[in-house]
Amino acid sequence: MSWFNMSSTGHAIANVFHRGGQLENIEAGETYRRVHEDHMEETAEVLSVAYDPYGITHVRFHVSFRQPNHNFFDGGARMLALNSFTDRYTELVVN
Repeated sequence: MSWFNMSSTGHAIANVFHRGGQLENIEAGETYRRVHEDHMEETAEVLSVAYDPYGITHVRFHVSFRQPNHNFFDGGARMLALNSFTDRYTELVVN
């Protein structure tokens, strides 16, 4: 992903955002989820956070889906702008 800028330490920058009046930080390795109305769980594992040449921060993540009947679907790698990601995935999964 050569068009994304990284800090000199190799860590992505600009991954801080506000949610509910609180300052939060998204980092690679964290897992977020959301539950749909039909009780399907959508899980997103953050692979990286970086910004593009226009200064827009993006989250690259791996998504999977688990239905109430325990069927599992691998959704593969995806990317969203940070704001879209934080709007969609609101629950941090704590291991």
